[in-house]
Amino acid sequence: MKTGAKEIVVDGYNLIHKLYPSLTSASLHVLRQKTEKLLLCFQQQSRCPITIVYDGKGSHRECAFGAPLHIVFTPASKSADLWIIDYVKSLNTKVKMVTIVSSDDEIRRYTTAFGARCIKSEVFALQLFEMASAGTVQNGNERSNGRTAKEKKCNGELLSDREVARWMTLFSREKE
Repeated sequence: MKTGAKEIVVDGYNLIHKLYPSLTSASLHVLRQKTEKLLLCFQQQSRCPITIVYDGKGSHRECAFGAPLHIVFTPASKSADLWIIDYVKSLNTKVKMVTIVSSDDEIRRYTTAFGARCIKSEVFALQLFEMASAGTVQNGNERSNGRTAKEKKCNGELLSDREVARWMTLFSREKE
């Protein structure tokens, strides 16, 4: 799963809304953790540093899973969108080594104007899903431990039937 980038910067809540369109504020913390876990799986395969940027309180924290996923919560006075645009502007000639993940038109317009590559969040979400699915499927429809291909695994944990069904529903709509 090559992106061609030396770094990926993710518009965090934009991606979460594409992964989980029916989210509630009560589940936001859990959905951030699930998204970060998917990004870690992707990072393990791509070997590409990833920064996920959230609108927030200005605190920086390490990934809860102990891996080198850089997580940024912007200051209250600055949106994640503006943080990403300013970051891309600051890169100068290194900007061509960055891929921005966002479906926000303003971010995409500004960052491509500065030379960064952009991937829509829904396209990247599909890549995350395919990576999570393909990571454990072997020999056609079965894995070596005898589980069926319906049982998808990411970072050592099986996805529930509900999660698999949600992914399938989400991405079958995208292809129409």
